[in-house]
Amino acid sequence: MDKQKSVPQTKRRVAKPVEALVQPAVKAFTRRLPLAGQNNLAQPVLPKNAKSILVSTEVSGRSYDFFAGDTSTIMRNMRGGTPARILPQVANRLGVTQESLLDYLRLPKSTIKARISKGQPLASAEQDRLYRVNRVLNRSIEVLEDELAAKEWIKCKNRSLGGEAPLSILDTEAGYELVLDTLSRIEYGVIS
Repeated sequence: MDKQKSVPQTKRRVAKPVEALVQPAVKAFTRRLPLAGQNNLAQPVLPKNAKSILVSTEVSGRSYDFFAGDTSTIMRNMRGGTPARILPQVANRLGVTQESLLDYLRLPKSTIKARISKGQPLASAEQDRLYRVNRVLNRSIEVLEDELAAKEWIKCKNRSLGGEAPLSILDTEAGYELVLDTLSRIEYGVIS
């Protein structure tokens, strides 16, 4: 039996000036430095010109952000039950219809509509999918530094995601991780 040696394929790299490589890394690092006494691990750092995309609803007459705060606050809020009525808000912020958001996330339309009309909370898997959408939208705004570009990016097919739109693979944990990885590669200048 002849063993064939595999010859690694090499790609031509174009040299970049050192400043072009260092500046994005310094900028990204300094944007993530937490202030003294703050835990900034759960929430992305948004650029100054971007609006924070928070999903809120009224509880006892005041606005309440379900996916805001540190990790323990988000977990506590989600364990207490996320009202189904935030789904239309998420769809509105993405610029998609409620029907298409349900299709993207592979959620049962009749069940979700019944939960919304009865004021019931979402099931655990349903609220996890909405959390993923909110987290990816905030992260894409952070990376792309433009809310409109982020909304378009999340809905457009991407070659690095196997030709799928980021929004369409957020129904699984593996898809969510792949989208976050792709955003990190974009942030650090790796071709995606």
